[in-house]
Amino acid sequence: MTFKFNKNDRQLLATIAEHRVLTVSQITAIQRKSKQVVRRRLNMLEKAGFILSATLGFGQSRGRPEKTISLTEKGAALLRSNYEALRDVPLNKMNAEKIRCLEHQLLTNWFWIHLNQIEHAIPQLSAQFLSPISPFLKRDHSDLPLIFEPLPVEGQSKNSSGFTPDGVFAITHRKRQMALLFFLEVDMGTESIASPKRTPGDIRQKIINYQQYFRSGRYKRYEKFWNCKLRGFRLLFLTNTNGRLAVLSRLVQEMPPSEFIWLTSLKQMFSHGLSAEIWVHGGKQDAPSESILGTAMACQVPLSALKP
Repeated sequence: MTFKFNKNDRQLLATIAEHRVLTVSQITAIQRKSKQVVRRRLNMLEKAGFILSATLGFGQSRGRPEKTISLTEKGAALLRSNYEALRDVPLNKMNAEKIRCLEHQLLTNWFWIHLNQIEHAIPQLSAQFLSPISPFLKRDHSDLPLIFEPLPVEGQSKNSSGFTPDGVFAITHRKRQMALLFFLEVDMGTESIASPKRTPGDIRQKIINYQQYFRSGRYKRYEKFWNCKLRGFRLLFLTNTNGRLAVLSRLVQEMPPSEFIWLTSLKQMFSHGLSAEIWVHGGKQDAPSESILGTAMACQVPLSALKP
């Protein structure tokens, strides 16, 4: 049977490039097709040399190894010829080669996929996600991602430090043109809670950075990006275990002001969906969980059949 490349294949390659690496289950969730159909097409694309698959060596909750999918040079070349934004982007910025922690990126991808579920459940809402590793987003002259947030350093005229969220997104009400701004931090339990050196991966320092950023009002730069008015933002922590969720919740409570910080776990996300009442607001685990959309729009949108 002769392989025929089609428009859907091109879109699939673009989706893989935007996420840099995806599992077969993630592609199935994005395309909303059966896993058998997705596997069949991926096999054809791999035989044609556009993608490369590898066995995932962690998180086998169902006992069956999962495959990850990323682009080959042939796949990247095809995208460069179709997308102006990718014209000069090298392969290692379209695939998983320079991803420091594959598990972290895959969990971030799952969050992104769950976020898109909100649009299907609540049509009046739209969700737009900005990834720091997307090859489609322009980078500055220092090769920093669009969502890099510089922080002023006392005694220096220029911003010499800063932080990069794992994602920035807006949820917008289509008719009312009202938007909520969110910053995402995906926590795999490997970063220190608080270290004397206050390294970029230090969770306490991350919270301090966001508190400073909140007070500065510099998040308002996203008003132009999404053509909306913003009166603040919410910082979301997604943890890989419920135990880690409890640890971070205690830390958040110890670091007021922290009402803008919301936390949940991977298990809660998969069981109920991001729009459900699964979020610990301000680190207060003894209070009822809330929805980031508010009580009126809270709803369960799980991907229960597609656990990581």
